[in-house]
Amino acid sequence: MVNSKPSVLVVEDDGDMRSLLRDGLRTEAYVLHEAEDGEDALLSVLRTAPDLIITEIRMAGGGVEYIARLRVFVPNCPIVVMTAFGDERVKASVLRAGATAYFNKPAHLSELRACVRRLLSTKCAAVDQAVVVSEGRR
Repeated sequence: MVNSKPSVLVVEDDGDMRSLLRDGLRTEAYVLHEAEDGEDALLSVLRTAPDLIITEIRMAGGGVEYIARLRVFVPNCPIVVMTAFGDERVKASVLRAGATAYFNKPAHLSELRACVRRLLSTKCAAVDQAVVVSEGRR
């Protein structure tokens, strides 16, 4: 039987943050997969083809090139980038590389969940149309 729940890959090198994201998304009844770094994320994408990816970029195997590599393997999958080390240049670079949404850390979990719900409800139709960006930093 095919699972009808959307699958979300959470890529975060900080175990506490990954746990927080996992717990925050579990209430949405997604099938969750986790990866600790960019290389692990690419392997996971090849195995599971997630419906959406939430990822940090400043980690082993990460960076702007990592977003571009993900986009090659999952061209229509929304990619939500979260980072505590971003600025306008980083944001512009990851969006050009193929990220769908960008959040500065710490992000509001409610805003992240709303973004994920919105992107999954449109099932990747808006990947090339609208970019969702959160400017808020707390």
